[in-house]
Amino acid sequence: MRPLLPSEKKIIGLLVFAESYDSLLNDSGLQPGELRDDLINLIDAGLIQVFESSDNKNPVPTFYCDTDHLEQFSFRATRSGLNTIKVQEYEI
Repeated sequence: MRPLLPSEKKIIGLLVFAESYDSLLNDSGLQPGELRDDLINLIDAGLIQVFESSDNKNPVPTFYCDTDHLEQFSFRATRSGLNTIKVQEYEI
């Protein structure tokens, strides 16, 4: 696996709990296009999981993600995603 970009590490670090797209956009300081690209890369790598956005406290995992409308979903780091940023920090 390729090393993560600093922005990708930042996103995974923000996703210990499920977070909405809007929350990520505000907290990461990234531009919408940058966030979209990083989210797609992290989803494809299996480093973050996608959830249907809802108002309840128990997000529902989904296997479908419309990458043109990421604002309709929430995201959470997977175990491998959290381990990846931990391992890459020690490799530096």
